Amino acid sequence: MKDRICTDCGSTKIAEKYRDGIVVCTACGLVLDRIIESSSSPIYNNDDSRNKSTTGPPVSILRADYGLSTDISSTSRDAFGGRISSITRQRMRRLRWVNSRTSKSEIRNLRTALRELKRLAASLSLPQETQSTASFFYRRALKAKLIRGRSINSMIAAAVYLAARKHNFAIVLKDLEETSSVDKKIIARCMRVYMMELNIKPKISNALDMIPRLSSKLELTQETENQARKIIADAREGKLDVGKSPMSIAAAAIYLACLRTGERRTQQMVADAAMTTPVTLRNRFRAISEALTIDVEVRRGAAATPVFFRPPMNIGKRDE
Repeated sequence: MKDRICTDCGSTKIAEKYRDGIVVCTACGLVLDRIIESSSSPIYNNDDSRNKSTTGPPVSILRADYGLSTDISSTSRDAFGGRISSITRQRMRRLRWVNSRTSKSEIRNLRTALRELKRLAASLSLPQETQSTASFFYRRALKAKLIRGRSINSMIAAAVYLAARKHNFAIVLKDLEETSSVDKKIIARCMRVYMMELNIKPKISNALDMIPRLSSKLELTQETENQARKIIADAREGKLDVGKSPMSIAAAAIYLACLRTGERRTQQMVADAAMTTPVTLRNRFRAISEALTIDVEVRRGAAATPVFFRPPMNIGKRDE
């Protein structure tokens, strides 16, 4: 596929992996698209539909065996609907047990890992492409025997973080720490294993990607969100974000934008949404406001009461 270019690294080494059902960049590992097979033979009548029909789920990289496994049924009837004898039933039960025990350790590992991946995806609302990239990274690590000596949960959490960075999905290590119950230092250590051993180079986190997440949590209007984007753009021109956490820069921009538009939020509310501390938030917005000469009037007491331009979603709801 020489006509396609990777949107991440710019490489033209694009491969179609029909076994995995994905289009992937072999240089950086980014999943660009999914392969959806469609029948090219037209169907005109019922006879054609019976002769050309296909069965079974599509091939998916999010399944341990790509969805191509064959299991021994637990029913007590044969292919023609007749009952099988008790001796045959016992033999099938024995074969079913042997089949489950003789599966490869790699498949058993993938089943556990992909089960954890689906749980993380449901908790963090990860898109399908991010899940596919995380599964691809974990399979590469398993094939390179990097999982041995490390927990499955920590390695799959690191793969999810790297995949989210590849697809510009706003996520921080604290999110994975709370969701996967694995310390963020261990996740960061496993992430470095991916980067060093598999040569995976994630994108640098951008504070602009964090703005929609904070705006949604704080229930801000589009005008305040646009003001925050302008403040971040000015801060980047002045290199005020160098060496700083993108989430803290985004939180400071959100707080300053709220002061500009009058849609006030308390420092504690913004800090909680950004999963940081009010001290870090104050340090960041003071540095940005001094460099960009933004007048900041920090109100206290009753004057600091949050102002919502639209009714908050949690107003009128009872705590269950």
